[in-house]
Amino acid sequence: MIPTRFSDYCSKIPLLNEVAEWALLRKWALSEVYRVTFATGETRIIKWGGNEMAGEAEIYRNLVHPLQIKAPQIFEFVQLRDSGVMIMEDAGDNNLEQQPQPAHFLEASRELARLRVSATASLERLPKKVIDTYSVSMENFLELLNDLLKSKKLAETKVLLKLKKVLPRHLERLYRMVPTSIVHHDYHAKNLLIQDNGIMPIDWSIAYLSPHLGDLYCLITEARAWSNLSREEMISAYLEVTDLQMDHLNWQLRTGGLCWLIKTLRWLVYGGTDIIPESETWIPGLLKDVEHLYREIV
Repeated sequence: MIPTRFSDYCSKIPLLNEVAEWALLRKWALSEVYRVTFATGETRIIKWGGNEMAGEAEIYRNLVHPLQIKAPQIFEFVQLRDSGVMIMEDAGDNNLEQQPQPAHFLEASRELARLRVSATASLERLPKKVIDTYSVSMENFLELLNDLLKSKKLAETKVLLKLKKVLPRHLERLYRMVPTSIVHHDYHAKNLLIQDNGIMPIDWSIAYLSPHLGDLYCLITEARAWSNLSREEMISAYLEVTDLQMDHLNWQLRTGGLCWLIKTLRWLVYGGTDIIPESETWIPGLLKDVEHLYREIV
């Protein structure tokens, strides 16, 4: 039986009527993901996305694939008013959340370095309109921080007030010295498929263009919690693929972490906690992370 989320799409995607088996992989307020099997035995991944998640296929088409990033192939996509469905390649059974071995996390760090290098090198292939559409600027991050300080939940939060005084100079340096690349913004274990030839990132629904390295910050946090890998081990793996100096990468990591935290907090306090009620409990921990990174950059 076709899941309710997909029933409105049957006339637009006839292939949905040919599915013999639906196996739920993930279900959130704004997305549902299934592995489907056809009578031939062939499998595909079918994903429904609502609201901001509905534009994921466009991100694949406009950013991910043109920038030559390892990612699933998209076979078909239909978007309605506030939701979309896409049919994509079944790229693997297991992710890092299911198999959090140290070797997989280290390879995920290397893969992040490779995809960022590839994206930067291929950026000139993108039309200016696409770059303008998906770019998040230094000014955008400062606006997000100001929004947090105006919000009911975080107005006048001391660490954010302190951060407001020092962040502009770090962002100015970041955008002046570090080339623009793609930011996944959800580079977590659940979105990193394990393959025979390495790691494939999936779920690019909130990706954008920026120099910041928040993806590595998130990955290091999970690698420490799940595989007992140190920050130094994860950074060393990243440096195997790039020619950055350790000190400069550490600075990028702190600044990128703050960018990721600001953007994530902004989403949470302006509607995210309504979509995912339990996410209210995430905010104190995220603010502690902001405090920690603030102390490191001052």
